[in-house]
Amino acid sequence: PATLDAIDALAGAGWIDPVAARDLSDAYVLLRTIEHRLQMIDDRQTHALPTQAEAIDRVAALHGLADGDALLALLDDPVRRVGRHYDALDSDADDSLPTSVERLADTLATAGFGDAATAVAQRIETWRGGRYPALRSAPAQAALEAVLPGLIEAFACAPDPALAINRLDAVLAKLPSAINFLRLMEARPALTRLLSMILCHAPTLADLLGRRVELLDGLIDATALDPVGDVGALAHEMCAVEAGCDYQAMLDHVRRVVNEKRFALGAQIIAGSSDPLSVSAGYSRVAEAAVEVLARATIAAFEERHGRVADSELVILALGRLGGGALTHASDLDLVFLFTGDYAAESDGEKPLGAVLYYNRLAQRVIAALSVPTAAGPLYDVDTRLRPSGNQGPIAVSLDGFHGYQAESAWTWEHMALTRARPIFGSAGARAAVAEVIGRVLAGERPDRDLRADSCRMRAEMATHKPPKGPLDAKLLPGGLVDLEFAVHVQQLVHRTAFHPDLRMAIGDLATQGLLPDALGDAHDLLNRLLVVLRLVAPDAQPPAPATRTLVAGALGLRDWGQVVASLDAARQEVRACWTRVSGDQPGE
Repeated sequence: PATLDAIDALAGAGWIDPVAARDLSDAYVLLRTIEHRLQMIDDRQTHALPTQAEAIDRVAALHGLADGDALLALLDDPVRRVGRHYDALDSDADDSLPTSVERLADTLATAGFGDAATAVAQRIETWRGGRYPALRSAPAQAALEAVLPGLIEAFACAPDPALAINRLDAVLAKLPSAINFLRLMEARPALTRLLSMILCHAPTLADLLGRRVELLDGLIDATALDPVGDVGALAHEMCAVEAGCDYQAMLDHVRRVVNEKRFALGAQIIAGSSDPLSVSAGYSRVAEAAVEVLARATIAAFEERHGRVADSELVILALGRLGGGALTHASDLDLVFLFTGDYAAESDGEKPLGAVLYYNRLAQRVIAALSVPTAAGPLYDVDTRLRPSGNQGPIAVSLDGFHGYQAESAWTWEHMALTRARPIFGSAGARAAVAEVIGRVLAGERPDRDLRADSCRMRAEMATHKPPKGPLDAKLLPGGLVDLEFAVHVQQLVHRTAFHPDLRMAIGDLATQGLLPDALGDAHDLLNRLLVVLRLVAPDAQPPAPATRTLVAGALGLRDWGQVVASLDAARQEVRACWTRVSGDQPGE
């Protein structure tokens, strides 16, 4: 680590001659000394000589010289000597012999890296040079050399090999030690293949891994490819913190568990070990468990100061994809906060609050617990715009107020959203009370509106203000999931039937009653599988590189990319035809 020691070692090993060693050492001492003089002036961290004559004179005076000209004259000879020795590095080389980078680049080109071979070779040589602390020891270097052939083979088929190598570089840069990691990859080629697939094909997971390298621990564990447990088991794992840990420690622990589970679920898709629909349900269970644990912890902390409101409690209602139990890796959480009991009551704590203020402050803290990043990373984006009166209304409302709003004032789009509502937090009795209110509203206790006309107008506005991201946007394309959801929700509300938060179950029930075609279920499955997969490998909804297309086809259970495109077109045609029939000029409710 000491430059002068390094120069002596180079001379002792015969890499530089004694004259060069003396010149470099003398120049280093002088240049370092002048640098220190510079930094003494105005106490600034600088390395550049000033350009004004008066300023450089001050530096010279600190060194005991007459003026700036004397300082420049002092530096002139050492700088020239160092320059000559530096230039000699190239002139001494035998240009007829390929450098190590050139030899490695040739190997990489042969392996299939193409135009990226030279850039990748340069990056690998920086690893061999011990650029990162994790790679500086001799055992780490030996482990790197052992695993490199497998990595090169795995990365050769990447859509962008250089980008994949750069992603691995970000991981290696943050590892405190790489020995065990590299040895595991050598011993378990399947781990090497999975890591390379993530870095090569899944930018969402690769970027996450680059930011939080500790996620490798979950990947190394063979159980990472197992389905996640039920909500109760997940909540128990999220609660498993040391006795006496504070609220902040709980927030950090939940974030670590959630991010590990989400990363593992994404890896299951990349590995081809799980159906994307099962992974989607797993994402939802993880989120529901996080809501359960963090809401309980937040309530406990809140009650220490403000007490409790008698005969009253918080209930959290999930809507959208969380309500339907089918999240993607990128989904936010659509939540509505309700409270039971008398809205005019007051809490009994040291700092008592009226029920309305009490639950609104509590809801804000629950949202913060779910969304504010901590040292352990971010968690979820929470969307509360589906609450009564939208952004204009309070975050938390009483159950009676919610019922009154839905029965008297809510618009068609709000009732459509309500078809996927599901209580995910609260006692069994409170959840049942909320479900009973929702059931009454959906069964007809709501304003009499022209549902088809309203839904057509809303869909047209959405198409104008929120167009598809790209040609593979399974959600927003005409005939995509939004059109499918509109068709389902209109039939549910018009015919007052099949009110299942799970959209697939609702489709099956409506199809049994002859209100939707049976084929819509298959279209739902294809579109959702594609959405879940593309959120990981092509979040811009653009066609991925050819190598990644094979992965997408496999995840969807299809033969090749051509069948993916054909299946998407067929599903969209089925959905568009269905939506056209449902939204046609037929008698309203």
